[in-house]
Amino acid sequence: MNQKSVITVDDITNIAFEERRPGCAKGVLQEDAPAQTSVFRVQPGSGVPTHLHSQVYDLFVGVKGKLEIRYESQHGNGLFVLKPGTFCSMPPGVRHEVSNPSKTDEAFFLLVHASHEGYDYVPVPFRATEPASRFSPQT
Repeated sequence: MNQKSVITVDDITNIAFEERRPGCAKGVLQEDAPAQTSVFRVQPGSGVPTHLHSQVYDLFVGVKGKLEIRYESQHGNGLFVLKPGTFCSMPPGVRHEVSNPSKTDEAFFLLVHASHEGYDYVPVPFRATEPASRFSPQT
């Protein structure tokens, strides 16, 4: 039996990261046929550009620091503040981006989505010109 290692919260900020774009790196924690679990390290002022997925959900969990997830859908637009321990589910077809608004602190988030084989990343611009409304969970 090929048993995999147990990974804890303390481990996920110290895994091997691969730079995806300047200031934003990804480390894969687990990948099986139906899903991939990865952690992103986002430097101050950096993030993941606006995109959508046509068939898959993005499931975000805040790990360290504070990130902003800006989104736009047929039901409106908004801004979710992702803090440690908070969760955000982004459905297919919703335009979204992730950014680290801090000037000094890096931030980490966990992302669960379809495995690479079933995953589609479609770069798109936001359509709205109105400011997004802020939503932040009570802490």
